[in-house]
Amino acid sequence: MTRQHKNERSLTSSSSRGVRFSSAAAEPGHAEEYAPETAGAIMSTDVCALRDHMTVGEAVSDIRRRGAQHGQLYYAYVVDGDDRLAGVLSMRDLVLGRPELPIARIMRRDVIAVRDDTDREEVARLVARYRYAALPVVDSRRRLLGIVGVDHVLDILAEEATEDIHRMFAAGAEEAMNSPWHFSLRKRLPWLLLNLILAAGGALIVRMFEGTIAAWAALAVYMPVVAGMGGNASAQAMAVAIRGIAVGEAPRVSLRRVIARELRVGIASGLVTGAIAFGTVFLLHPHASPSLAALVAVSLILNLTAACAWGASVPFFMQKMGFDPAQSATIFTTVFTDALGFLALLGLAALSLRMWG
Repeated sequence: MTRQHKNERSLTSSSSRGVRFSSAAAEPGHAEEYAPETAGAIMSTDVCALRDHMTVGEAVSDIRRRGAQHGQLYYAYVVDGDDRLAGVLSMRDLVLGRPELPIARIMRRDVIAVRDDTDREEVARLVARYRYAALPVVDSRRRLLGIVGVDHVLDILAEEATEDIHRMFAAGAEEAMNSPWHFSLRKRLPWLLLNLILAAGGALIVRMFEGTIAAWAALAVYMPVVAGMGGNASAQAMAVAIRGIAVGEAPRVSLRRVIARELRVGIASGLVTGAIAFGTVFLLHPHASPSLAALVAVSLILNLTAACAWGASVPFFMQKMGFDPAQSATIFTTVFTDALGFLALLGLAALSLRMWG
């Protein structure tokens, strides 16, 4: 049966008084008729629809008679003679309404609905934003098709969060703990190879300063500290940016403003951690020149400042290029912060050796 025919019959099975209860179990194939990850694919057709000519008493009577055999009733939706969504009623509206009052008088007409082809992430954002227990799903002619309840939204959020975590660390979004090892290898290996290629840039930077490291061996101790701190700062900024994109905050904030904010965060955190690092290095190397402690401190300030701005920018750049913002973002941020940390520490050390010997 085609979607059009099913839509046309959706309210024809209503009772003489105009109430419809359509069970999703009665139409098990409806999800296959919609594109994956759309509202139509995840909606339930177990929905209560009332004709706009009914009274409160008629509606309550039919709901009581028919409602026990169905699932939770979040709302009662009101439709016109062409099955178009006209309004919504809460159970409280019906219970407190006078029996003789037409439901068209007490229904809320400004109904927020989603199209059957709306992306399921957008549906989840709307439910979270308006804190509704369910959202009605309509077609292009605004005919009521079903609902997406909060239980569906919780499942969506859990799945999307899992996919984002996988993608952030370049793991396959389809992976599970019981996936075959060769399937996991096929999903992960291309990104690991990309990481290897990009990491070679950091190795080249270290190679450029072999003489500096040989002359000042203590630098090797603090290279991973500076690089690791930058990686953590970048990951923090990236997590905030990805969350902002996921929940719909990104369109309301310009990238320039985001970068400016992260630069301030990076400078402030760099100054604090740099000051702590200065004292720690000075205590660990009391016989070394104070310049070693200063080099580590300044390198931390530079790396954390750049890392925060870079980490917040990467998801926006990937989204602009048409990629998932969370897709392997940690690879690009980690390689950048490692290379910058090495360059800052070793470059400043080489400059210091030339100037003061």
